[in-house]
Amino acid sequence: MMKNKIICLCGLFLLFPRTFQAQDIIREMNEFDEFVKQQQKEFFDFVSEQNREFIQFLKENWKAYDSEQTENRPRRPEPVVPVKADKKKPSLKPVHISVDTIQKIPVVIPDTTFPDLGEKKGPVIEDNTVPTLSENESLSFYFYGRACNVGLSMKDCVHLKDISEKAVADGWEQLSKKKYQSLVDACLSMKTSYKLNDYAYLLLTEAVATELLSQHSKNDIVLLQAFILCQSGYRVKIARIDGELGLLYASKDLIYATTYLTIDGEKYYKWGEKVKNGTPIYTYGKNFADSKYLISMGVSEEPDFCSKLIMKTLQSKKYPEVKIVSQVHEELIGFYKNYPQCDFSVYLNAPVSKLVEQSVVGALGGIVKGKSQVVAANMLIDFVQTAFSYQTDTEQFGYEKPFFVDELFYYSYCDCEDRAVFYAYLVRTLLNLDVVLLDYPNHIATAVCFGEQVEGDYVMVNGKKYIICDPTYIGASIGMAMPQFKSIAAKVLMY
Repeated sequence: MMKNKIICLCGLFLLFPRTFQAQDIIREMNEFDEFVKQQQKEFFDFVSEQNREFIQFLKENWKAYDSEQTENRPRRPEPVVPVKADKKKPSLKPVHISVDTIQKIPVVIPDTTFPDLGEKKGPVIEDNTVPTLSENESLSFYFYGRACNVGLSMKDCVHLKDISEKAVADGWEQLSKKKYQSLVDACLSMKTSYKLNDYAYLLLTEAVATELLSQHSKNDIVLLQAFILCQSGYRVKIARIDGELGLLYASKDLIYATTYLTIDGEKYYKWGEKVKNGTPIYTYGKNFADSKYLISMGVSEEPDFCSKLIMKTLQSKKYPEVKIVSQVHEELIGFYKNYPQCDFSVYLNAPVSKLVEQSVVGALGGIVKGKSQVVAANMLIDFVQTAFSYQTDTEQFGYEKPFFVDELFYYSYCDCEDRAVFYAYLVRTLLNLDVVLLDYPNHIATAVCFGEQVEGDYVMVNGKKYIICDPTYIGASIGMAMPQFKSIAAKVLMY
C-alpha cells in the first residue's frame, strides 16, 4: 500500500512540478504513516478489549460438568473369511434387490473462512510461503516431516502458579500482553501452506506450544495452545480435569470413543486421553469473543507432509497385466493411523493422495482405455478382490477402523467397506461411471450405473438401474450379489 502511495504522489509531482513541491510529498507520506499507526492501534485495542473481557470471565467460578463418553464406532460383524463365488452352479435369473433407504453422503468440509478472520485478527498470509526468521530469532522444529519456524517472542511466555480460576486468568493476561499476533499468523500461515485441516491444526498448535514451553508443565502448554486456537478463531475451552488442565474443542462432526461434555447444546470433546465416564470436568460457559469456528474432521485436500515413501506391489490374479506399484508417504499414514473415529462420510469425502492417484491412473488408466465398460469393470473388480488380503478390523486393529484410501496401500489387510470405497473410487476415476454403496448390517458392496446393457443382479435408485458389483465376493463377476443378501433390502449411500 505504501508503495502505491509513493508512486501516486511522485506521479502528481511530475505532472505539477510548480505547485506540488517535495515538502508536500513528505507531508502526505507523514500523514499516511500516522493513518497506518492509528489503524494498527485500533486493531490492537480491539484485540486487547476481547482479552480483557475474557480474563475477567475466567476469574469467575467454573462450573462442574459430568463427562460423557461417546459410543464406540458401531462394529460391523463381518465374516472372518470372505465369501467365494461358486461358478460351477448354474447362473440364475437376475434379482431385483429392494432398497430400504437412500441416503446422500454428506460433504464434510471446514466452515473456516480465514479472510474473514483477517478483518479482526490481523493479516492472514494467502500465499504458500511459510514465514522464516534467522536462526537466532526463531525456533525450528518438524511437523510430519515439514520444517516449521516460529518467532521467539512467546518463548517461555507463561508460568502458571496453580490451576485455579485466578491463576488461569492471570496466565491468559500474561499471554495477552506479549507480542502474540506474529505467532498466531505464523501458525495460520503453516496451516495454509501445508494444507492442514482443522484436526491437523489442533496437532500443530499443540506441537508449537510444546516447543515454545519445552521446560514447562503440561498445564502451561494447554493454556498456550488454547490461547493460540482462540486467537485463530476456534471455539475451544480450558478445563480442569483430575487435578490438571485439559483442552476441550467444539466439533461440528460426531467423534466416536471420545470423552465429551455438552454446553448450550454443543458437544465439546476432550483433546488427548480419555477420562473415566462421569469424571467431573470444571470449565466455563462463555466463549472467547471471536471463537466462532467449530473443528471440522473433514479432509478437503491432501496434507502437504514430507517423508520417506512406502512402496507396495499389487496384482490381479486373473488379469496379471492389472498391476500397481504404489507409493504412499509414511507421515501421511502416521497422520491417518491415530485419526479419531468419525462418521463414514469423513473417509468417503477425503481426497486420494497424488502419489496413489498417479500410481492408479498411470498403471490402470491405459489398461482399461478402449475396453468396454463391462470388461473394464470386471478387470477392476478382480483386482480389488484378489490383490488385497482380507481381514476384519477387529482382527487387525481390535476396533472398527474405516480406511482412508491411501491406507489400503500400506496395511497388510483390508475389509469389505475398504474394498467397496476403493472400487467405487476406481470406477468413478477410471470409467467415469456413477457408483453407489450398498450398506447392509454386516457388509458393504457397490453398485454401478453402466452406460451400456449389462445383465445381473441390480437395484433401482431414483429411476436408474445400478448393477451389483461386490469387491469382497471373491471370484464373482459384476452383476453377482452374495446369495445371503439377495433377499435383504439395501441401504443405499449416494455420492
